[in-house]
Amino acid sequence: MGEDYSLEKCKMLAEKAASANDLPYECKKYPEAVKAANIKRSETQKQAYAGMQGGLAAQAAKKSGRETHAQIQRRLTSTRRFTKQK
Repeated sequence: MGEDYSLEKCKMLAEKAASANDLPYECKKYPEAVKAANIKRSETQKQAYAGMQGGLAAQAAKKSGRETHAQIQRRLTSTRRFTKQK
């Protein structure tokens, strides 16, 4: 009926999964695989904001789900403001 999930296969899946909820039910019986899936991948997130002036603020806004000032400004500014015909 289902695939046979070994510990090695579950560990491989856990490395690519975002959380333990993404693992198949058969892999949840292996605590090592569940633990590997729950590890926060914060280092790659920090690299995405490297060199930004407001990097810490952008990370905090992304975690809380709020838009940054620049995103709000882009959303509220019409792009055809100076080019539309009268």
